[in-house]
Amino acid sequence: MQNSEHEHQRKLLLAKVGEPGSGSTRYAAAMFFYQANMMSPELLEIYRRCSKFDAEDPIDLAKYEGIDVSAFAFGFT
Repeated sequence: MQNSEHEHQRKLLLAKVGEPGSGSTRYAAAMFFYQANMMSPELLEIYRRCSKFDAEDPIDLAKYEGIDVSAFAFGFT
């Protein structure tokens, strides 16, 4: 079920790559979706690894490592 909190967290999850603090912001949002059983542990680990690097795109890294990102790359379809 989507609600305003889910929408807010989705926007944080998709924070612009390269913005100061965006890596940590994306990881915090990823934790929200993981706790809601909406994100795999493998994808959460990608967000954790990228959290210190604002310029690192977790979606690109996940794709490179063969982790399914379809629900996150396309706005939670």
